[in-house]
Amino acid sequence: MSGFKVTISGTVQGVGFRPFVYRTAKRNNIGGYIKNSGNSVELSINGDKKNIDKFLYELKNNKPPLSRINSIDIKPCNEQYSDFRIVKSEKQGASDSVIPPDVAICDTCLGEIFNRENLRYLYPFTVCTDCGPRFTIIQSLPYDRENTTMSAFKMCEECGREYLDPDDRRFRAEPVCCPDCGPVYELYKGQENTRSDNPIRDAAAALDNGNIVAVKGIGGTHLCTSTTDANAILQMRKLLGRPSKPFAIMARDMSVARKLVYVTERDERLMLSRERPIVILPKKSELSGNISPGLDTIGIMLPYTGMHHLLFHYSKEPAFVMTSANLPGEPMALYNKDILSLGAGFSLLHNRDIKNRCDDSVIRAGRNCTFVRRSRGFVPSPVEVAETGATVLSLGAELDVTACLLKNNRAFLTQFIGNTTKPGTLAYLESAVTNLMELTGTDGVDAIAVDMHPSFNTSVLGQELSEKFSVPLIKCQHHFAHAASLSVESGIDRMVCITADGVGYGNDGTIWGGEIIAVDDGFERAGNLKPQLIPGGDLAARYPARVVAGILSGKYNSDELSGILEPYFGQDELRILLRQVETGFNSPFTSSTGRVLDAVSALLGVCTERTYEGEPAMKLEAFAKKGKVCVDIPVLVNTENRRYVLDTTAIVDAVYMAKEHGLPLHDIAASAQDAVAVGLCGMAIKAATDRGIDIIGFSGGVAYNDAIVTKVRDIATLAGFEFIIHKKVPCGDGGISIGQAIMAVRGI
Repeated sequence: MSGFKVTISGTVQGVGFRPFVYRTAKRNNIGGYIKNSGNSVELSINGDKKNIDKFLYELKNNKPPLSRINSIDIKPCNEQYSDFRIVKSEKQGASDSVIPPDVAICDTCLGEIFNRENLRYLYPFTVCTDCGPRFTIIQSLPYDRENTTMSAFKMCEECGREYLDPDDRRFRAEPVCCPDCGPVYELYKGQENTRSDNPIRDAAAALDNGNIVAVKGIGGTHLCTSTTDANAILQMRKLLGRPSKPFAIMARDMSVARKLVYVTERDERLMLSRERPIVILPKKSELSGNISPGLDTIGIMLPYTGMHHLLFHYSKEPAFVMTSANLPGEPMALYNKDILSLGAGFSLLHNRDIKNRCDDSVIRAGRNCTFVRRSRGFVPSPVEVAETGATVLSLGAELDVTACLLKNNRAFLTQFIGNTTKPGTLAYLESAVTNLMELTGTDGVDAIAVDMHPSFNTSVLGQELSEKFSVPLIKCQHHFAHAASLSVESGIDRMVCITADGVGYGNDGTIWGGEIIAVDDGFERAGNLKPQLIPGGDLAARYPARVVAGILSGKYNSDELSGILEPYFGQDELRILLRQVETGFNSPFTSSTGRVLDAVSALLGVCTERTYEGEPAMKLEAFAKKGKVCVDIPVLVNTENRRYVLDTTAIVDAVYMAKEHGLPLHDIAASAQDAVAVGLCGMAIKAATDRGIDIIGFSGGVAYNDAIVTKVRDIATLAGFEFIIHKKVPCGDGGISIGQAIMAVRGI
């Protein structure tokens, strides 16, 4: 008889791994035990060598669908057992495993909800080991019921029987419960509890009647309303202070989704996956224009909890508007008292605490499919990277923030945090970081990494944490970090990366945003868009006609500029603006690609005021899809200070002249975007050729513009270069923290 101690790390808790091991051991006549130990599992096994070999083979190759094995450590031991048992968990253990993400309800549990003979008929919290919440309910390790927010609910006799039966699919399913012992929903009208005997049914009726309903789910709260009631949608916009920002929708099922959006087979697989992200797809005309005004796409998802399915069961609506329940810039509401203060007509609330807030993930579909937001369904699963031998905590930039805890070859990104200029969101970042370190068993780090912008709240927090842990603070240039994030997720060390976005603090003290970064044993700024005057600074980001003034000031005198800008400003404001242009007061220079696209959007009358991040450029992209690339827009690349520089004044001036000549506006928009893409790719190809590099990448917020990325891809591949884009983390600032972490490793 051979005996071994086996330690397995990975995603092995909360996924049915112990009952799987138990059944596999029984089938192969293996004696011993298994237990959770910290955030790994520990086995002691004995048996014939042939049986042990077969047992270990099945362990690796037939594991539960939600599990993931990172490593198996096997050591000989002399312990002998006649039977196999599952024993009580221990807190100690390895620190390189992780709790799995929340996943959508499985078909078996869903079938039980709608089976009149089942114990859990119409019960919204029905789950098993293959589905439901994990990350959002765990309070501490190991992942046992007493360490989750389900500890407040004592199991009834029947649930307890399932929970303790290794042959039952609910064995050690920590959220297991039923109507007799689990959480319950209540429906409030305003601040008053309706005492409804069927809160979900009555919430569905409220939605059918055009009301706004706040719905508390697994990892946060949605504000919901009908997709067919224009007044209800406008009322929700007023309530949230979001006049134009696109809302996501939840369709009843895939057949309804096909009527609302254009869907490929790959899109369907994504929508039906257990992660159930919001998928951004081209919309059809059946949808109200108030849901995503000015855009040709919409974010759509399918139900992923029992409660969602029950809402549709009782409702007549084909789909609901479902958007995160938060005021602009603030984190999503978690606590019942906060949800009731949102101002919704009705609130559907439950009595289980949410430990870890987790917004919906968002993926932009299409040829250049990539994350917009990596959160529910994916967090806290790590991104695998090359061995680093270091532990680094990085805190992202300012907007769309995620933090990253890099532990050797695994990068653990937090859930989506958001806009850290707001105190509540900054506090959320701190708590998310603390929680992530606890769940990964991390007591200390080797360095803290932040954006080099001195005014970011994340930079200030990073300074505090570096002092707390007595480790170096590494300040990372924003666009170098974008390039580093693409480099580390792809495993490619040498490339030229186009990093195009709205704004980032340059290492020369100016504002960057249209950069060609050579990645080759370091980072080099090999090219950029022509720096342009931005009169009013942040005010120009809100009113992009100001950017037009700055860009065209290099071509036209004050009187000529006045004539160009009269349609956009009153006389007094125009006079002040022209004075700013003349004196340069509060008018920094920037190489931002986003500001150039904003200027084109304003010139063509597509969007003259930004009410949410990226709005002018996003609406320009949708507008341009109605046109064709047929307007002559010059692409002039010069060499300055041994860098390639794209002349964006020539592009914006050509847009203005084409408009003055009465050319179709949609064609001008398409041609302008195309010119920007040609210019960026042209500089990247020149920089790559100079250095003998054969890979071109694209990162930054502009990488969400499908037309620009597709053009760059086509030019680069035709020229013989490999082209890469993000697949594992967002292109925008939501993925920058992993790049900061890698830069810190190199800087320690």
